[in-house]
This record gives sequence, structure tokens and C-alpha cells, in this order.
Amino acid sequence: MDAIASAIGYAWLLEHMGTDKYTPGRVGQVNAQTAFALEHFKVDAPQLVTDVRSRVDDLVENMPSLNREQTLLEACQSIARTRRPAPLLDESRKPIGLISGAGLFATMADALSSTSVLALAKEFDRPAESAVDTNTIVLQGEEYIRDVMNQVLRSDQDEFIVVDEDGHYSGLCRKSYLLSPQRRKVVLVDHNELEQAVPGLEEAEVVEVLDHHRLSSMPTAVPIRFHIEPVGSCSTLVTERALEEEAKFPEGIAGLLLSGILSDTLIFRSPTATERDRYAAMKLAVMAKLAGPREGEAKVLASINEYGQKLLASGAGLGMRPVEEIVNSDIKYYESNGAKVGIAQVEVANLSELAPRLNAIRVALEDMVKTQNLALALLMVTDVVLGNSRLVAVGQGRIIATLPYARLDDDTLDAPGIMSRKKQLLPTVLAVLSQSV
Repeated sequence: MDAIASAIGYAWLLEHMGTDKYTPGRVGQVNAQTAFALEHFKVDAPQLVTDVRSRVDDLVENMPSLNREQTLLEACQSIARTRRPAPLLDESRKPIGLISGAGLFATMADALSSTSVLALAKEFDRPAESAVDTNTIVLQGEEYIRDVMNQVLRSDQDEFIVVDEDGHYSGLCRKSYLLSPQRRKVVLVDHNELEQAVPGLEEAEVVEVLDHHRLSSMPTAVPIRFHIEPVGSCSTLVTERALEEEAKFPEGIAGLLLSGILSDTLIFRSPTATERDRYAAMKLAVMAKLAGPREGEAKVLASINEYGQKLLASGAGLGMRPVEEIVNSDIKYYESNGAKVGIAQVEVANLSELAPRLNAIRVALEDMVKTQNLALALLMVTDVVLGNSRLVAVGQGRIIATLPYARLDDDTLDAPGIMSRKKQLLPTVLAVLSQSV
């Protein structure tokens, strides 16, 4: 919830403050709690971003094309206007080939050397298809530039036709652009670890990081704005930046940012919660019109609590949720001392919900250990009413045995008073890894 809210809110704020275009993105599916907040405040989910490596589509230019009915004269006119080759398309807008200036001259060489105006006129009236080079390399727009580089380097072409996934013409791409592509620019919010980031980040350009988690190593080519603060929610940092700029969020975005704070701090009950989170939430509640601007603090907090209870309830519980959703909807990966761990968290109203789903959860975690090559996979089941957690742990036995939590009869680990993955559980797990691996 906090990651989605921060992405939407910060993209809006950065665009509001400057002239560049920012687009919020997500790297996974929207969980139940986030879906509730998005629907409640009538905001669309960010687009799914599966990879940020540069694609051919990033460099395509929508240049005019020709069809089979057009003539050599029209091909000459098109090339003269654009100073670029002219793609020839069939009836379904799929490319036949490319007509270049050199190809036109070669086709019309005899007529151009003739003194007969009539011969030249007849030549101009011939179909443009007579000058097309059908051996032109065609690139798929969805292809990664890295994957087509060898093909581009071996080719004598200076221009390439680009098509979409259905094979329809998208535009032209210059060879020079493909050989030195501009990397995609990325702002990271609510995380700063490569293991948690969008795939392909090593080929993109990270221009800014805004986060409230532990510091990890993220090499950059040039200095960037890197802002990490010990608060309960990244949405708090987004809000504070807006307040500094005297910017007021639209009602829906303010509501999402409030949701991010309430979710990450469990309505201020988590040990990660700070006064800064409460202050930001108060401001956002007014912007989101959950409370009036002249209402007293007690009424604003009551409105926040009322909405917060609905928000937490929307994502709490195991019920009949698919087990894959339970272990994957809120999971983060960490690496320490050469060992990789995955820690997921799910909230329930009562820990008794765990027993009927325990075996299936263990199977899903075991599969995660194998497919992700993890030393440890943990599901932290948190009772948001009593403020306790139960841990389902799968992985290397010596690591699990070293965790300082009592083992119960069902082989789960009892973690009373533990509510925060970031502040309470993660430091303990990382300390154990440093001793056990």
C-alpha cells in the first residue's frame, strides 16, 4: 500500500514542481488492501512495469509511409520532405520493405540519363514498389536494444523499420540511436535495494531515491538525490516534501498517501510510527476530505481511525485467498553475507486463521526457497488487534533454529509484540544470517 501510494503521490508532486513527465509504476500485483484504497478514492492503479531496460520502441519515430498504389514520384516527394527513407506497407499496414534515395536513383538511372521528358514522366508513374528493398531488417518494438545490437552492428542499414507485436508498422529507428540509446530514468520510492527493484535497473539510470528503510548499496554513475528518513511510511516523506513546496494533493492522491501511512504504521500502533507520520496523516485527512479544515485534532484523528480500521480490515485475513497471494502479495527480499532471504507479511484479525492454511503455506514457501534459491523464506502473520505475530519459516534448519523465537507445537515461531518487519523482525533475521551462513 505504501509503495503504491508513494509512487502515485511522488510522480504527481515531481511533475507538479517541474516540467518533466513522471509516470508511477508498480512491479507486482495490487493486493486487496491497496485495491480497496484505490477504489475508495477513485484512483487508477499504476501501470505494471516488468523491466526498465531500453526497448526499440523507446527510440522509434513515427515517419510517413507509402502503399502499393503510390508511385515513384510520390516516393521521391516523401523522401524529399522527410530526408529519410520511405517504408512501403501492404494493405494490412505490414511492411514490404524500405525505399531509400539510393534505391530510387538506381531504379530510375536510365530514365534520368535520357533526354526524353516523356520517358522520365513514365518512370515517375511506375509503382513505388519497383524501387523497394525487400531485404530490409525489421525490428520488433518490444525487443530489448541489447538483444538486437549484434544484428544492427552487422547491417549496412542506417534506418530500420519497427513493427508492433502484431507486425504492423510503428515507425523508423536510426542506427545511431540504437548504438547509443538513452537509458530510462527511474525514481525509486519505498525501497533502495537492487533485490527489491524492478528488473533491468542496472541498465537504467536511477535519478532519485526516497525511502524509509535500511540503507543498501546502489551504485550510480553520478551523484543523485538520495533521501532516507527514519519514519513509519514513505508516504510521510512524500507528504512532507509537498508541504515544503506548499503543494496540495488532489483529493484522491491525498487519500492514497494517508492509506500508505495508516497501512505501514498500523494506524500508528507499529513501533515504527513517529509524530511526523501522525502530523502528515492529519494534513492528508483534510486534503482527502475525510475531515474538515476547521475541525479539531480529536475529530480529525477519529476520522482517520475510522477509515484506517476499514483499510486494515480490507486486507486482513487468510480466508479463501489463494496461497500464492498470501505469500507473495507483500514480500521483500534481502541479502546478507551471501545468503538471500524472503520475508512476507500478512495481517489477520485473529491468529487462529493460520491453522487451516498452514500446510498449504509451508508448501508455497518451500517452492519459493527452491525457485528463488533462498536460505530462508518467512511468512510473518500479524494479528493487528492484539499486536502479535506468528512466523512460518522454511529453509536451512540451522538458521531457523537460531531465530530467538519460541517454537510452538505446529512448528511455527511465536513472536509476541512483533508487528514491524522492518524495525523488529528484519534486524534479528540479518543478525542470525551473519552468524549462521
